[in-house]
Amino acid sequence: MKPLGGRFTLLREIGSGGMSRVFLGRDETLDRPVAVKVLKTGYAGTDIGARFRREGRTAAKLSHPNIVQVYDAGEGEFEGEEASFIVMEYVSGGDLKSLVDRGGPLPGAMLSRLGADVAAGLAHAHERGIVHRDIKPQNVLVDEHGSPKLTDFGVARALDEGQYTSTSSYQGTVEYSSPEQLRREEVTAGSDVYSLGAVLYYAAVGSPPFHGGPLEIVTQQMDGPPIPPRSRGAHIGEDFEALILDCLAASPGDRPDAVALREELFPAGATAMVSRPAGRRAKGSSAAVAGVARAGTARAEKGRTMRRALGRRSRLSGPPEETITVPTRTFRSGARPRATLALMMVLLAVLLIAGAWAVLGANTGGTGGGNATPEQNAGQQQAANPPNDEVPNPAPQQEPSNENQGENGGSAGTPQEEPNPDPAPSPPSLPPDGAEQAVFDMYYEMSFARADTSWMYLSERLRNEIGSVDQWAEQQDIYTFTYMEFVSMPEASISGDEAEISFKVRLDHTWGSEIVTGTWVCVVEGGEWKLDRLVDDTVQPV
Repeated sequence: MKPLGGRFTLLREIGSGGMSRVFLGRDETLDRPVAVKVLKTGYAGTDIGARFRREGRTAAKLSHPNIVQVYDAGEGEFEGEEASFIVMEYVSGGDLKSLVDRGGPLPGAMLSRLGADVAAGLAHAHERGIVHRDIKPQNVLVDEHGSPKLTDFGVARALDEGQYTSTSSYQGTVEYSSPEQLRREEVTAGSDVYSLGAVLYYAAVGSPPFHGGPLEIVTQQMDGPPIPPRSRGAHIGEDFEALILDCLAASPGDRPDAVALREELFPAGATAMVSRPAGRRAKGSSAAVAGVARAGTARAEKGRTMRRALGRRSRLSGPPEETITVPTRTFRSGARPRATLALMMVLLAVLLIAGAWAVLGANTGGTGGGNATPEQNAGQQQAANPPNDEVPNPAPQQEPSNENQGENGGSAGTPQEEPNPDPAPSPPSLPPDGAEQAVFDMYYEMSFARADTSWMYLSERLRNEIGSVDQWAEQQDIYTFTYMEFVSMPEASISGDEAEISFKVRLDHTWGSEIVTGTWVCVVEGGEWKLDRLVDDTVQPV
């Protein structure tokens, strides 16, 4: 088969829809992978074909990191006939529907990040007068870094009128359509916000807010809002739930715009959103929204609570807190455990000083030296010698050194004077739950494809052994991560100056999933637990 447009070679089919087929291709000019969407030949000479070409070129004008970039559009020979095609950026990680079907509903931390990115892409398109009209989980792709990208702008607009020609053309999309779309009224940017709200609802619950055919869903929409996501088991905060329901408002004027939605979902300000009293956020005022985001950013920098928000899905039924309780262990973040440890160390030091003072005081009294009064010395000597003996001259007793006093049999030569040759082992320098948290946080950062951040949890010895952040990312295949979940939460035991943390974690990649079981050995560096080596590890494909 000749390259489409003389430039794009089709390698294999990777998807198919009612109107088009999608191929993995190669741009022969720039030598890079591309996705090529080809309009099925039956529509080549119709209005749909003309609008497909026009809207493909319109979509090519969009340039945003959360929108699949369109490189080219045109016509070429395909299977012996003239066909319209659109050439796009190739996104290897699959779509949101596949991610949820494989791993289940997403927790609040991941969902807020994903929703903020999609809303940012929508805002970029809306500012340029482009309405997507077909936001659904299948049209949210995930790249190798775990970032979402919207696709199908051109096709969705081109087929907008055709969607109402038959019920079958709406299958798989109607559940995410706004009331005005289903009533064949004007479709605006607010319609995209409604659809994004339905997608967030789906990702949080595992199913869309309403079910049925177009007429059934319109009736349900008219009857009122859907069942709140948290009532269906969604692991999100109350404010997040309220925001999703705002997006699903029946009237477009009651929905936030994409810019406001992005500001409230943006991870740096998400702490503010999920920790405010249930229900209320600034609606409509961009200045108020920006103020909330700035306040949230300041709090996030202090508490970093969103870093702990992933955890077990069953523990994310409400706003994240400084303490996350799980069935096997309580993890604590912040300065409280360090303050407790410091207090314990101070108390221990006081006890040791008191004990040493008592021992030295007794020894000093036994030799007749020090600051004891003559009466005290006389009483001590009387207790140590028969009553009829003379009181010895204290002067000679001051001359022998401490190491000779025990040999001469003097009272200062008691075993209490010399240090204990076998002291009791000192307690660990840091509590073990800090090591558990370090293992959890390292995998959490890896799940967001953050190689540099996860690298910071490794010991200096292990970093030197690996070599660099890039080698660490390649070794762990970090940039293909999409999700992680602990099957067995990290549990630590102390062995000398080290902590051994056993764990079992499921790691999802763009290429598949695996379960890793093993034990991380942690050491203390710079007052923190660091991961030093992994032992007894096994990897099981899922």
